[in-house]
Amino acid sequence: MGNISNGMESICQGIVNSSAERKNSLKDVKEETENIRDGAQKLVDDFKKQHHQMAKSLKENLSKGREDLTKDVGSLRKDFQKSQKAVRSDLEGASRNWNEMQKTLKEKKAK
Repeated sequence: MGNISNGMESICQGIVNSSAERKNSLKDVKEETENIRDGAQKLVDDFKKQHHQMAKSLKENLSKGREDLTKDVGSLRKDFQKSQKAVRSDLEGASRNWNEMQKTLKEKKAK
């Protein structure tokens, strides 16, 4: 019977020890969880700050790019209008020459 008594004592001591170990382990898990949660919150806050900064920078760059494009397009339109005037002038001159040549040819044929 001494063996049974010693065995029971050993089992009870094992239960007490494992209960204390579980409590310590649970405490450690809770601490790690809080640390992870705090780290994740800091990371999310940093992401929000960076996102806000990137959005602000993007808006500024897009605004500046739009202004530059507007200037460039205005310049291109002016150049196109100048070229268009020159082409119209050339076409009018060519039309006059053609009409004069046609008139001259008709006069020569008529003679």
